[in-house]
Amino acid sequence: MKTLDSLTSYQVLQHRRLKDIQSDGALLEHKRSGARIILLSNDDENKVFTIGFRTPPVDNTGLTHILEHAVLCGSRKFPAKDSFVELAKGSLNTFLNAMTFADKTIYPVASRNDQDFQNLMDVYMDAVLHPNIHHQEEIFLQEGWNYNLEAVDAELKLPPAQSRWI
Repeated sequence: MKTLDSLTSYQVLQHRRLKDIQSDGALLEHKRSGARIILLSNDDENKVFTIGFRTPPVDNTGLTHILEHAVLCGSRKFPAKDSFVELAKGSLNTFLNAMTFADKTIYPVASRNDQDFQNLMDVYMDAVLHPNIHHQEEIFLQEGWNYNLEAVDAELKLPPAQSRWI
């Protein structure tokens, strides 16, 4: 990994050869934010990027999964209502998705085309760091529906806050 010396915003915590996956690996820490970065370099022509966050749930409402979807509903630089669908239409990606696990949410992308890869990373980074959900309440409301059932045979009703967006 020749580029490690040029990464002045990062501290190299570890750097070693990973024989089992035929790669050079480096663990970096962003000096300003403390974010941990893992870089893998190998001969695979497929370029892969993932940004992920710890998202331990506080209850069983599915909030972290709802937020995973809401994050991909536009951002500061890419205000399209559904950035994910727009990306899938015009990309040469080999993988494009987002996944919520029990304790984390990740946003991986991959492409063999370098320009496409750079575009995918740009859109995903802006989506997860500057999502429109902060400015548009209706994004959360469209993704996080909640029905109330007052009795077993009662009619399903939306809470008042959701009803106004329908």
